[in-house]
Amino acid sequence: MLQRCFTIISALIISISALNAQQQGPHIAFDKVLHDYGKINENDGLAKYNFEFTNTGSAPLIINEVKPTCGCTSSDYTKQPVNPGEKGFISAEYNPKNRPGPFNKTIRVITNSVDNPNVLLRIKGDVNPKPRSIEDDYPREMGPLRFDNTQFAYMNITTGEKRMSTLKFANTSDKELTLEMERVPSYIDVVIKPSTVKPGETGEIHATFFGDKVNELGYVRGRMSLKINGDINPRNNIAVTAMVKEDFSQLTPEELANAPKIVFDNLKFNFETLTEGESITHEFKFTNQGKSDLIIRKVHASCGCTAVAPPKTAIKPGESSVIKATFNSRGKHGRQHKTIRVYANDPENSETTL
Repeated sequence: MLQRCFTIISALIISISALNAQQQGPHIAFDKVLHDYGKINENDGLAKYNFEFTNTGSAPLIINEVKPTCGCTSSDYTKQPVNPGEKGFISAEYNPKNRPGPFNKTIRVITNSVDNPNVLLRIKGDVNPKPRSIEDDYPREMGPLRFDNTQFAYMNITTGEKRMSTLKFANTSDKELTLEMERVPSYIDVVIKPSTVKPGETGEIHATFFGDKVNELGYVRGRMSLKINGDINPRNNIAVTAMVKEDFSQLTPEELANAPKIVFDNLKFNFETLTEGESITHEFKFTNQGKSDLIIRKVHASCGCTAVAPPKTAIKPGESSVIKATFNSRGKHGRQHKTIRVYANDPENSETTL
C-alpha cells in the first residue's frame, strides 16, 4: 500500500514538473501546417487560407517574420503579441494566374517560440487552366487578322540548306479576306493556305528559306508586306531573320585536311580610358596557318565601331594580314563594348568574334 502511494505521488510530481516545463515561455501550436486547396481554376483569382495557431505557452508569442516562397504570398498575419491561450493566424494566398498545373509552396514563420521558432506551413493544389481565347493562340494583331507570330526566324542556317517555317493566322473579322504577299526577298518562297479566308477561319503562311540564294553571311534581315483584299498597310509587315553560315558539309576528308585555317594573335583589345570625342584604331593581326588560300568573306562591326577588311581578301598559306578596327568615342560615355565578326572559308572557324 505504501509502495503504491509512493508511486502515485511520484507520478503526480513528474506530471506537474512536465506541465510547468511546457508552460515556460511562449509556444506556438498550429491547428494544421498543410492545406490542400484541391482543384482550383486559373480564372478564379487568389486562393486564400488562414492558418490558425494558439499560444500554448506562458509568455506572449510574437511573429517576427513571415517568408513565403515564389508564387505564394502572405498578405496578413497577427502582428500584435499573442497572449497565452489566445489565437492568431497566418494568411496564405496563391495566385493561379498563368500557373496551370499542380503547385506545392511553403511559408516560413519565424517566432519567439521557445521550442519551435521556425515553422514551415505548406499549401498545395492543382490549377485548372483557363479556356484558351483567340488572343491566347494568336496574340499578334494585324488589321483584321491575328497571328501567332509575325517573324520567320531561321537561326544557324547554312548556304547549302533549305528550310521551311510556318506562321499561323485567324480571320477575326466578319468579312472574307484575300491575302497576298509582296516584297518577298529573293531567297524566300511563300505559300499562303488558304489565300482566301472566311470569317472565323484559320490558315498558315509557309515560308521556305533557300540558303544558296543568299548573297551574304552572318545576320540577315528582310521584310515582307501582306496585302489584304488588295490593300497594303505599311504596318502589315512580316520580318525574316536568319544567321547564315557557309556550308562545308560537302567537303571531302582530303579537302578538309588541306583547308585554310585562320589564327588571330589576339581576339580582344582594351582601349583603356579615352576622352569623349577621341578616336582610336587597333589592328587585329591574323595568319593563314592552313594549306590553301584563306578567303575573308565578310567583316561586320557592331554599332559605334568601324572595321576595314584586309587589303586583299585572299591570304596565301603562311601569309598574315590585319583587320583594322576604329572606335569613335564621340557621344559615348562610360564603359563601351563593341564586336567585329569576321567570316572566312575556314571550315573549323568560319566565324570569329573580335
